[in-house]
Amino acid sequence: MKDAWSRWVVAHPVWVLLGCIALTVGLASGLSKFQNNNDPRIFFTEDNPDFKRFISLEDSFTANEVVLFVIHPKDDDLFTNKTLTAIESLTEDAWLLPHATRVDSLSNFQHTEVEGDELYVAPLVEYADTLSQQELTRIREIAVNEPSLLGRLVSEEGHVAGIAATVTMGEGKTEAPEITAAAREMAQEYNQRYPDIEFMVTGTVVFNQASAEATEQSMSTTLPLAFVIMLVCLWLILRSVMFVVVTVFIINFSIASAMGVAMWLGIEFSPIVGMAPAMILTLAVADSVHILASYRHERLEGKEKAASIIESLRINIQPVWLTSLTTAIGFAILNFSESQPFRALGNVVLIGVLLAFFFSVVLLPALVMMIPHKIEPGKQRDFSPMMGALGRHITRRYRAWLMGMSVVVVVLMGCIGMNRINDVFNEYFDETFEVRRVNDFAMAELTGMHRIDYAVPSADSGGAMEPEYLRNLDKLVTWLEQQEHVVYATSYTNVIKRLNRDMHGGDPAYYRIPESRELISQYTLLYELSLPQGLGLEDQLDIDKSQARLVVMLENIGSRPVLEFNQKVEDWMAANWPDYMQAKGTGMDVLFGHVTMRNITSMLSGALIALISVSVLLILALRSFRYGMLSLIPNLLPAGMAFGLWGLINGEIGLAVSVVACMTLGIVVDDTVHFLSKYVRAKRELGLNTEKAVEYALRTVGVALVATSVVLVANFAVIGTSHFYPNASMGLLSAITIAMALIVDFFFFVPLLVALDRRRKSARA
Repeated sequence: MKDAWSRWVVAHPVWVLLGCIALTVGLASGLSKFQNNNDPRIFFTEDNPDFKRFISLEDSFTANEVVLFVIHPKDDDLFTNKTLTAIESLTEDAWLLPHATRVDSLSNFQHTEVEGDELYVAPLVEYADTLSQQELTRIREIAVNEPSLLGRLVSEEGHVAGIAATVTMGEGKTEAPEITAAAREMAQEYNQRYPDIEFMVTGTVVFNQASAEATEQSMSTTLPLAFVIMLVCLWLILRSVMFVVVTVFIINFSIASAMGVAMWLGIEFSPIVGMAPAMILTLAVADSVHILASYRHERLEGKEKAASIIESLRINIQPVWLTSLTTAIGFAILNFSESQPFRALGNVVLIGVLLAFFFSVVLLPALVMMIPHKIEPGKQRDFSPMMGALGRHITRRYRAWLMGMSVVVVVLMGCIGMNRINDVFNEYFDETFEVRRVNDFAMAELTGMHRIDYAVPSADSGGAMEPEYLRNLDKLVTWLEQQEHVVYATSYTNVIKRLNRDMHGGDPAYYRIPESRELISQYTLLYELSLPQGLGLEDQLDIDKSQARLVVMLENIGSRPVLEFNQKVEDWMAANWPDYMQAKGTGMDVLFGHVTMRNITSMLSGALIALISVSVLLILALRSFRYGMLSLIPNLLPAGMAFGLWGLINGEIGLAVSVVACMTLGIVVDDTVHFLSKYVRAKRELGLNTEKAVEYALRTVGVALVATSVVLVANFAVIGTSHFYPNASMGLLSAITIAMALIVDFFFFVPLLVALDRRRKSARA
């Protein structure tokens, strides 16, 4: 059937081409349903307990989506008429941002004072241009000593201020581009209006939008450049424009069809799904190169075009199918991930890999028959003899290679432990991105990077007014302020202590929690009635006063230390608080920390299941338990060695890096399957001994393995130069893994096969 199919394809190339075009157009038409979703919430399922906690917190209090304006006067003094006027004006304008629901700043901070029996609540700064020097000094004294402002909206030195605009966005965060554009335009306008003051913009909204922009920038610049470099390398190795054209057809047909099917199935495009084309490309290139390299070899042997492509299909269709099938199995395992983007990634790549196989064995031979080209024996260089010479060298010096490579393998595998699972989100961008420069400045001079929220329950409705409850809450705030990496910790206790002090004539001795629930409730009611619209206590207390919000801001320490810090806080609660007050930390930093850990586990388990699958399939296909089990060695070692080297040069494994083992799985398995299939064929069909079988295998498939590896290493190495760290780290580690796969196959697995076969012969003798 295989031979009959190959002959039919070769005999009817025009019909095959028209059929493939019609199929691709039909499938790719699904791209009209393209939906891009940059909402980080798509990483979490509705039944995820961490995500439920996060949604519950946002339902009880105000949302965490913030645009932060950072104000830095060049004279390093906020408390001048000009600077305070600028802050006051920008605070009012920030309310005009699309979807803004709250604005907090130094100027509209609700300062409390008592005269007689009257409580006065008013903005700290009003009519800044008319303030006297004495009033400016008074405002400074209040601001730099107020816990609710310090480290959040005012720096300790009084030289940098922040204006935080809270915005409300719907599902999908489609409003983010509009909000970000408006905020940037506002900052630019104020920079022109006040040339002596620097206005910068960051915050969660701007940061997430910058991630989307970086992904789009990478897809429009870095990825096309990487694709061009890949094609140049392909031409340099195979020396045929026709081969390059055919490979481009297979790549484009495979990716367009796969992405179209994904859109037909309702899969949303996200930065994670954006990695799918690169993964499909690896198998499309590998499949094409193997078939074309074998075709070229047959032509250089003097065979006709039709006979050459039929023979190439005959010897390659089984290993190409095995590679595609096992890679598809590996990505199918991602459906066990709890994150929708990773499930979507697995399904898109699964579809793409199978389509790449189809187009490689159907469209490719048809194109070869249709596109005019010349391959003349004796006039074009055949690299096969060089591969044969390499095989003879390795088999003669197999002991030296095996010992030397064993040392390298042991050393690199031993370095895997130097890696740690961690994502430093701010470092996703290098210094060429404005958001990185602003964040670095804001973290150094004003505030922190990682925020953890705790919704602390009380015993009953209104229980947040209980003195014991607030004292426990205040103990934790005090403890947090003493911990390393904490920029600030704040809760409603700061407000109630300030009110208690002011209601006692400003006596510092009364800066504490009142003894009576009734008194606390009265203070709270009096304070709430004095607050202006939009600046109420809904960000600190829920509507029935049954729980309070505690916020901790940490320095830029990365996702893993954030999880460790959160666990430390929860342990403190368990040891010092009553049972009814126990709370779990939440927030995007905590959520992403947990999901990174879980998805790395699912990725590794998927890769492991695929590797076991390829061994089982090789046992069946090669009818050899021995070779099937031996295939685990060259399939497992490249990723292990690559991660060991990564531990030496970087050591951070985040979401992007975690997909590399699965992403490069296809090419790692491809090298092993093709080499072993040719090696076993040489021993069984041709009756060659071990040394000659190695030489035959390298002579027939070595050029394709080298070509595939060089082309893909060049492709991913260029991606590794991206300014966006997830793309750069993924590209660099992928290039390392693919290079390791070729090195292991040639210089470790081949000597190992020779050593084992000789030992077997010796034992029989």
